[in-house]
Amino acid sequence: MTDTELTEKIKRLDETSDHAERHSLALELADNPDPRIFDVLVRLIQRPELENRRGTLLFCLEAHDCASITGLLEGIAKTGNFEAGMQAEIILDNQGLR
Repeated sequence: MTDTELTEKIKRLDETSDHAERHSLALELADNPDPRIFDVLVRLIQRPELENRRGTLLFCLEAHDCASITGLLEGIAKTGNFEAGMQAEIILDNQGLR
C-alpha cells in the first residue's frame, strides 16, 4: 500500500460513521505500525458515541505499544462492556502494563 493510500484509509477510518466500514478499515490497518493509526484508534475508542462499539478497535491496538494509554485501558477493563473490557485486559496482560 502506498503512503497516499494509507493516508486515505486512515482519514476514512477517522471520519466514517458507518460501524461496519470503520471496523473493516481498522482490521485492515491493524498490523501496520504507522503511529497515525494508533492515534486514530485511541481517539475513536474515547468517543462517547462509540462506547458500545469499541471491542474491535481495541483488538486493533494489540500490534501497537500501548504503554502511553495504560490508564485508558485500565478504565475500560473496569467499566467497559464485556468485549471491550476483555480486550483491554488482554492488551494490559500481553504488554506487561500492570
